[in-house]
Amino acid sequence: MLQPSEVTAAKLLPTIRARLAQELLQVHGMTQVRVARALGITQAAVSHYNTKSRGLDEDLMRRFPEIDRFCVDLGAQIASGISQTQQVSRIDQFCEGLEHTVRFCEYHKKVSDIDPSCMVCFPTPPAP
Repeated sequence: MLQPSEVTAAKLLPTIRARLAQELLQVHGMTQVRVARALGITQAAVSHYNTKSRGLDEDLMRRFPEIDRFCVDLGAQIASGISQTQQVSRIDQFCEGLEHTVRFCEYHKKVSDIDPSCMVCFPTPPAP
């Protein structure tokens, strides 16, 4: 059983990093070394993200199409020199927003093999 924060750490953040790496490599023409420095990860991780051997969770991308737009926008800001502190803040705010959705709750139940009647994410029904 995974906690919601573990789902974010194990699934959501790697998907965002992989999508950002792809954006920076393909659209902004950055090298793997430069992408690694910009994202605060290793060049080897960037290589794996680039070859799609790990990182990008297609189910998350389908459930949360806003990930793509977020990464396009943040990729442009990173290429323009946004600080890592600002980058961390933006990613944290974005993840927090996704974590408070019914879609994230449903994904959490799916990947953590938790009881479908779980009420951890929404002890009271979410607002419409």
